[in-house]
Amino acid sequence: MNFFPPPPGFQVWKLPQGFAWSRSGRKKPILAFWQKTGGHLRLSEAARRHSQSLRFAGRRAVTATPIPGAGTLVVRPCAHGGWWGRLAGDLYIGSERARREIRLSDHLIGMKIPTPRIETVVFYPAGPLVRLEVVTAWVPESQDLVRHLAARPGASLRARVFAAVRKLIRQLHHHGICHPDLNARNILLAPSSRGGFIAWLLDVDVVRLGVPGRSSVDQANRARLLRSLLKRARLGELGWSETEVAQLWRELFPRS
Repeated sequence: MNFFPPPPGFQVWKLPQGFAWSRSGRKKPILAFWQKTGGHLRLSEAARRHSQSLRFAGRRAVTATPIPGAGTLVVRPCAHGGWWGRLAGDLYIGSERARREIRLSDHLIGMKIPTPRIETVVFYPAGPLVRLEVVTAWVPESQDLVRHLAARPGASLRARVFAAVRKLIRQLHHHGICHPDLNARNILLAPSSRGGFIAWLLDVDVVRLGVPGRSSVDQANRARLLRSLLKRARLGELGWSETEVAQLWRELFPRS
């Protein structure tokens, strides 16, 4: 398979099993880390073998691992969701999926909406198709909203977490950003330097850019988040019942 030309700010490099796009300064440390495992594994598999790696739930398992010279990076295998995911799984045509996520991620960062920066994308050819792994910067001391709530935090801690989530939702509304998959696992909470939290937005490849300030964008984002919280409650992952989710929602949006 021919290399896909990289987007601005990235360079392309060849691998035994494919090729990658990387930002400046990322190729050498990632390649050195990878080669210690023989280079025959996918990057995500090599990351999982590290003794200090951390794994997180997602459509596909996500791994954070320390890489000398690059800090801790997160390796996320990509896969389709919904009914299409049952057909296509993790196979993609061309490079548009990766280009779109890079473009949207950089756009959000430019608007001061917290989202981890994409450092590298790895392409694994599969006949005429490809599989993808996206490597992003690690957000230290972070947990997704599901894990925060599953610990049954007290009212004071919930208030600080919910203040960060409200700020993120307001930012999305202000800039006209609709996230069709704004589920509770796609909101990452990390401590801020001021004693509160910062809410980070994940899986931004599905983000749609709409009209800034339009109420329908805000309503859609909130509705998607509420459906996610109710679903996690039904599955027993949230640590709160569906009835208690109504209480949490009133705390999150007290004037809704």
